[in-house]
Amino acid sequence: MSKESVDARPLTSVELLDAAVWREIDSDEAQPAAAFLEALSRLVGRWLMVRSDAPGVDVVTVLCKARGYIARQEVSQTKEELEWRR
Repeated sequence: MSKESVDARPLTSVELLDAAVWREIDSDEAQPAAAFLEALSRLVGRWLMVRSDAPGVDVVTVLCKARGYIARQEVSQTKEELEWRR
C-alpha cells in the first residue's frame, strides 16, 4: 500500500448540500426540478424537527431569510450588469 499524499480540498457548503439532496433523491438518473425541491424540503423539514424547539416557526424564518438572501443577490447582480454596460 502506497503512502501517497492526496491533496483533497474540503467540500463547500453548497457541494455538501447538493450531495445531501442527491442522497435524499436516492437516484443517479436525471431528475426534474420538482424532485430537487421535494428532496430539499424533506431534508430541511427533518433537520428542523431534530434541531429546533419550534420547527413550525423556524421554517418561516428560514424561508424569509432565504428570500432576503436571494433578493440581495439579484440586486447585486443587477447593479453589476448596469455598471458593466457603462
